[in-house]
Amino acid sequence: MSYCVNCGVELDASAKKCALCSTPVINPNVHTAVTEEKPFSEELQMPEGIKKRFIAFLLTSAMLVASIVMFFLNVFFIRGNFWSVYVLCAVILVWVLFVFPLFGKKINPFLLWAFDTLAVSGFFGMLFGMLKPNLSVLKCVLAVIVLVSLSVLILMIWLKQKKRHWTSITVILLLESAITSVLSGIAVTFFVDNYNFFVVGIVIGICAFVMMLFFIYCNRSKHIRAWLNKAFYI
Repeated sequence: MSYCVNCGVELDASAKKCALCSTPVINPNVHTAVTEEKPFSEELQMPEGIKKRFIAFLLTSAMLVASIVMFFLNVFFIRGNFWSVYVLCAVILVWVLFVFPLFGKKINPFLLWAFDTLAVSGFFGMLFGMLKPNLSVLKCVLAVIVLVSLSVLILMIWLKQKKRHWTSITVILLLESAITSVLSGIAVTFFVDNYNFFVVGIVIGICAFVMMLFFIYCNRSKHIRAWLNKAFYI
């Protein structure tokens, strides 16, 4: 039989602390192993910024080697037109969109958006300049790029205002996808005079709109949101 050293209440044999005053029960006959924390970690920890720059360096090296290999293949083995130029342009575009942001610690998202928009527009402008297709096709592609870029800009401004729930973000993404698909179909029909693209844009817009209605319901129903959070860890 033991008693609390603080308030004197009788303690159970298996008690770890007093039920009345929460004072820890210390039994001198029981030896507990105390593990001391080491002052320094034995694991090598790399700062997050260095990790990102190292990954960017590896990706840049891989892209550079691949571009050089493609160039020599084009010159000495697979001759004909300079197809390696198209590969190089595509590699540069991928590097600008996905690798370049890894080099900076904190890049302004709006500056990055403008840089990416110019890069994509310049890539397709150069590509169409080398292929020399119908000018209306180039206008159509640039119109779609502008629509998608404006859609991304609106989403960025909306997200910057305050913290949003993932269901609200999904609703806005689907709404912008529906509007962008319909407007892209209209642009293609206007410049290329192809009604099939307009029908495809309408179909994509309707599908996105139906999915948007479902997530609107999820956004308003706390039970559905709780179930989705639990089922998919979001």
